[in-house]
Amino acid sequence: MARRDDGGPPSLSMVLSGGVGVAAMVAFVAAVALGADLKQPPPGARLAVTAADGPAGLAVLVPRCRSERVTRLELRAAGGSALWRISARKGSIDERYVVGADEPLGFVTEVTLRGPPPSGPLEVVAHVAGGGSADVVDQVVFDPGAVPPDGVLYQGDVVEAPAFQAGAAAAADCAESDRGLGLVTWLFVAAAVGVVITYVTMVVRYWKGRTSGEPW
Repeated sequence: MARRDDGGPPSLSMVLSGGVGVAAMVAFVAAVALGADLKQPPPGARLAVTAADGPAGLAVLVPRCRSERVTRLELRAAGGSALWRISARKGSIDERYVVGADEPLGFVTEVTLRGPPPSGPLEVVAHVAGGGSADVVDQVVFDPGAVPPDGVLYQGDVVEAPAFQAGAAAAADCAESDRGLGLVTWLFVAAAVGVVITYVTMVVRYWKGRTSGEPW
């Protein structure tokens, strides 16, 4: 904080300018510490559909954080009942699930896919557990006719696998869920606390100088 060269109490202009700086610092640290929690990814940001050899010709891609497990997958007719559903009590680390195929290790089939899915929009729903205080349920409606023979259908667009992985990782925010606030963020918080304490000290000196009759 700025202070007078003669050792006297800070001036009013110093207090006002210092207050602006403190407010900016606190706002920045709050954005760093809470920004990830304030952003809500759009539906389907963690899911994609790709072509696969299987009863439905489709596979669901569910990237996850290290601490997360996929516990349920479901295919529905959009706005209708389940066409296929598998679940795992302990969850799975697999990230690719072929719709209608034999269930992966640890899963049980709750709804068996009976024949090819109907034409028209379909919906995939995925349940992911273990990444935070609450389970994540993500879902996306897609047109099976838009699923490419190569590439990935993600958020309604055909993209390459690396582009999907990057988008899904940003939506999952694995860095935050795996490490909490993180060391760097705590250092910012500590610095902000120091700045606030210094500013409060300056304001106290200003008021003491004003009440004692010193020039300000």
